[in-house]
Amino acid sequence: MKLEIRGLGHVPAFKNKKIICGKRLITAPKARKFMEQAAQLIISQLRSRYQTTEGETSTGRWQQSAISSWPLDDNCKVITKIKVKVKKVPKGEEGATIYINKVFEDFPQ
Repeated sequence: MKLEIRGLGHVPAFKNKKIICGKRLITAPKARKFMEQAAQLIISQLRSRYQTTEGETSTGRWQQSAISSWPLDDNCKVITKIKVKVKKVPKGEEGATIYINKVFEDFPQ
C-alpha cells in the first residue's frame, strides 16, 4: 500500500512544539494544523481505496470483545522493521510517501 502526503507546504519540526496557553500545554497551532491535514489526507486515501457499505461493517459485541482481547501494545510484534529514506526536494514539494507491506500472513502469537 502506498500513501502520499503532499501539497501541505513546509513540514514543521515537531520536536519541542508544545506551548503553554493559559494553564494548558498545547501543540503549536501551525504544527497541529499540519498534523490534522496530513491525517485527513491519509484518511481520504484509505477511504477511497477500501470503500465499504454500512452492511459490511459491524461494531457488534463480538467485535468489541475481539478487540479487547488484543494486547494493549502490539506494535513491536506487528511492526518489526521500519526503513526511512530522506530525499531533498524543491520548496513546495515537501511531504512523505509511506509504503506499507505485508510481511507475513498471520500475526505472531
